[in-house]
Amino acid sequence: MLRPLQLQICGGLTRILSVLLLSVLCCSAAVAQQNVTVTGVVTNEAKQPIVGATVIQEGTSRGATTDSKGRFTLNISDKNATLQVSFIGMATQSVPVGGKTRLEIVLKEEAVSVGEVVVTALGIKREAKALGYAVSSVGKEDLTAGRESNIMQAMIGKVAGVDISTTTAGPTGSSRVLIRGNSQLSGSNLPLYVVDGMPVDNSQLQGADGKWGGSGFDFGDVMSSINPEDIENVTILKGPSASALYGSMASNGVVMITTKSGSARKESLGIEVSSNISFTTLLSKFDDYQRVYGQGRNGVIPLTDSDGRGTTQVAWGGKLDPNIMIQIYNGEWKPYGNVNNNVLSFFDTGFTAQNSVSLSNATEKTSFRFAVTDMRNKDIVPKSEFNRTNITMRGTTKLGKTISADASASYIYEDVKNRPALTDNASNIGNALIGIAPNFDQNWLADSYKDANGNYYQWNGSDYRFNPYWVINEMRNESSRSRLMGNARISWDITPWLKLAGRGGLDTYNFRATTFSPISTPRQVEGAINERVMNVTQTNLEATLTFAKKYGDFDINAFVGASLWRNKNEQFTTEGLKQVMPGVDDINAFERINTTHGLYKKEVRSMFGSVSLGYKGLAYLDATIRNDVSSTLCPENRSYWYPSVSGSLIFSSLFKHGDWFSFGKLRASWANVGGDTDPYQLYLDFGTKGFKLNGQSLGEVASTVIPYYDLKPTASYSMEVGLDVRFFQSRLSLDLTLYQQTTKNQIMSLPISSSSSFTRALINAGEIRNRGIELAVTGVPLKIKSFQWETTFTYATNDNKVLSLHPDVPSYELTAARWANAYIYAMENQPYGVIVGQAQKRTPDGRVIVDEKGLPTFDTNVSVLGKGTYAHTLGWSHNFTWKNLNLRLLFDAKFGADMYSMSMMQSYYNGTAKETLKGRDAWYRSEQAKRAAGSPADWKATGGYLVDGVKVVGKDPEGNPIYAENDIYVNPQSYWQSFQDVSPEPFIIDASYVKFRELAFSFDFPRRWLRKTPIAGVQLTAFARNLCILYTNVKNIDPESSYYNGNGQGFEYGSLPSRRTFGFGIKVKF
Repeated sequence: MLRPLQLQICGGLTRILSVLLLSVLCCSAAVAQQNVTVTGVVTNEAKQPIVGATVIQEGTSRGATTDSKGRFTLNISDKNATLQVSFIGMATQSVPVGGKTRLEIVLKEEAVSVGEVVVTALGIKREAKALGYAVSSVGKEDLTAGRESNIMQAMIGKVAGVDISTTTAGPTGSSRVLIRGNSQLSGSNLPLYVVDGMPVDNSQLQGADGKWGGSGFDFGDVMSSINPEDIENVTILKGPSASALYGSMASNGVVMITTKSGSARKESLGIEVSSNISFTTLLSKFDDYQRVYGQGRNGVIPLTDSDGRGTTQVAWGGKLDPNIMIQIYNGEWKPYGNVNNNVLSFFDTGFTAQNSVSLSNATEKTSFRFAVTDMRNKDIVPKSEFNRTNITMRGTTKLGKTISADASASYIYEDVKNRPALTDNASNIGNALIGIAPNFDQNWLADSYKDANGNYYQWNGSDYRFNPYWVINEMRNESSRSRLMGNARISWDITPWLKLAGRGGLDTYNFRATTFSPISTPRQVEGAINERVMNVTQTNLEATLTFAKKYGDFDINAFVGASLWRNKNEQFTTEGLKQVMPGVDDINAFERINTTHGLYKKEVRSMFGSVSLGYKGLAYLDATIRNDVSSTLCPENRSYWYPSVSGSLIFSSLFKHGDWFSFGKLRASWANVGGDTDPYQLYLDFGTKGFKLNGQSLGEVASTVIPYYDLKPTASYSMEVGLDVRFFQSRLSLDLTLYQQTTKNQIMSLPISSSSSFTRALINAGEIRNRGIELAVTGVPLKIKSFQWETTFTYATNDNKVLSLHPDVPSYELTAARWANAYIYAMENQPYGVIVGQAQKRTPDGRVIVDEKGLPTFDTNVSVLGKGTYAHTLGWSHNFTWKNLNLRLLFDAKFGADMYSMSMMQSYYNGTAKETLKGRDAWYRSEQAKRAAGSPADWKATGGYLVDGVKVVGKDPEGNPIYAENDIYVNPQSYWQSFQDVSPEPFIIDASYVKFRELAFSFDFPRRWLRKTPIAGVQLTAFARNLCILYTNVKNIDPESSYYNGNGQGFEYGSLPSRRTFGFGIKVKF
């Protein structure tokens, strides 16, 4: 009975299952019939593929990302579905499929980039419209267009309010980056550098300090080591409100560098290979000199080899005549005629080759990029070489749904041979060549820079300027640096609105430098060697807890965090004197060896927090606070707070407006930041004397500066307002910022009487104010089909003033010049960095007063003669695009600064400047007449140089001088040589300039050319940097030439020629 029932049940179940199975198959067939595969390509209006655009079927989670050719493939559930296509900076489009299986989608630039995201302090990403302070970014295209190997030099002229200057050291040199002016007397005034969210050390290693006895070498900085090809973008946090969350390290602003990460490649691994070759020639040239008189003195040509040696760099001799033969320094007879390019022929055409390869890929959960770059450079200075290898890695991953990680690492190795010396170093080639007489060919120096015994051959009348060929052939000068930078970040999404993140960073490098002077080198006749080793390690640990949630019309974003920053700098210097093994340039070949060791440690512990409130995407208010605890200050003062407040209002959302007005935002901010000091400033240093008593070492106070235990941090107060408006669908935009910053409680060392056994005392004193305007205007004047012209103009002005110093010290020395008693001072009620020196005495109406010999007289007190910092900076860029062709131009200018050029002073002293021709013929004729008359004692010169001034001929009854027009002729040589040890006044010149900075042309192969190849893209480039100087008052040297890269800007001396670069490149993507 049960069996038929069981069979009946089983049969029923079988029928039911059969029906269900049939239903499922039918549904599956129906679904299969509805599923459609759609392919397509996403481009911009210039028909260039957009990589990484997001394509999503509306109402579903189905999506895809475009590859390197802008292509995508997506399975959709309905042939009539609508796709949403989006990309940052482009207007999102809804595209109906309409039964098509192939789509071509063109995205337009977003009229108002309200969703534009920028990286702010601590690596936090924010919408640009929400920021209440100024932030500027430079993308990878602008950074690499000119193929500049130094990333900060590639930024010149591209950001308003950022003044970037360099030395003439070339690609190995450091950059001085000044954001909104100088604010500190004793600090570097340089910004904090942050790479992928982690602060890095950017110390300028024993830079060219411009003083005799200093190194005279610019050993570069971290920015000279980073490869621009590895950079995604650079963001400048200008004001204290923008950088307050970084605390005391960021008191001068922040330069944030974000490296490239992997991009999606659906088909295969992304491979990119690039190669650039460039050539370097001279931009500034030593060619604007007189070519009438040759070497000699007082109109007399050299008569012996001794005279020839003493006047190689003195051109006060007779008129040039190639039929006259003279003996030069080595006894050889040479024609006394003009030698064209007698200096420039020393320099070579420089050459740089850079090759790189990168591998990248990305999926929905992971991304990575690995790149290797090799750069080989030969400078314009013969035998000067620079090689650099960069290895970079970056990867991201999602560990499940709530945990993500991001890590990056960069290894850099560079070595430099024969790095050119600068400033006052006796081996500075610029110093040696700039004063050579016009009849003397520098090529003659190559044959006789050493004698038969291999010893130095004296070529001029001074030990102060070495023969350039002795420098490049005999004086070994090498340096190397290996650096590892890396950081890792992990974040946990505890809830959709709460995130916990931790980050750790390491920056460590080893720097080695060796300079060798063989036996017979002037000033080191017994030979010398100096070896320096520096090991620097900087670590940073950071944790943050972030809250982000929306409550009705309000968006609340907040976070709290803590960090621990440590820096350790250990230095070893070994000096070898008296070489006992000739020909061996090793420290063990010297009789006396002296070693010094220095160890510097610093730690800063911090807590910080931020709250941001947004209302309807219309108004935003931010507040931040940070507390730093510095190890360099006493316990009572080492903890200090930095608050900031900022807000923005999108006023364009408050009213209706036509298409002519696209966007408008007002912003304002206030902040208080500051800074601490270097380690070991609170106590006296102790050491041992250089001799012993009864075999025992004697202790002594090693400090020359009186410490100040109660030292307090500096304090900077900043206010900023800004306006951001855009018109005609963002084809015209204007960003205007007005700011004022006052820095008080300066940490400075003041000079004191040497009778105290100290030279200076450390105190808190001084107040400096900076205020200025920054303007950036961007427009698209022409946009027709495949052609577009975009132009950007930037302008900034900075009004800097030292409001106070110390009651007992009205001026503070920043640096001193070698010649003419010139200084760079910070003086009360004057701009920061004025050039001071003794001025010529003048009458109340400004006439120069001469003495009884007809030569100028000088004040005994110093006067302000100029200003070394620029008041105005400008940049003007153009970007032309037509189909696959792109042309970029960049012009930049600086105005409102002066320069004391000691190179110029030397050319006048030596008689090579054109202006020294005035009065020579007349003076020599007068001297001939004097000799013909028997050289009477009361002889009055009948010609020569006549100073435009007055002489004192008596006094009136009140004792005031009575003046008469000067009629006393003087020897032009005596006149121009009277300034060298007394006054820099005639050689302080306007340092303003306008430059054609960059030209770059690129051509991208059309996609159809590569359709049947494994190549995804090919780009050809041609580029040039520092093409020409369009305007300057400075002769023979580049107006950007600087004595050194410290605070005391405004001096120049012995500058090498600046460099013009042009080259070609190719980039291939697979």
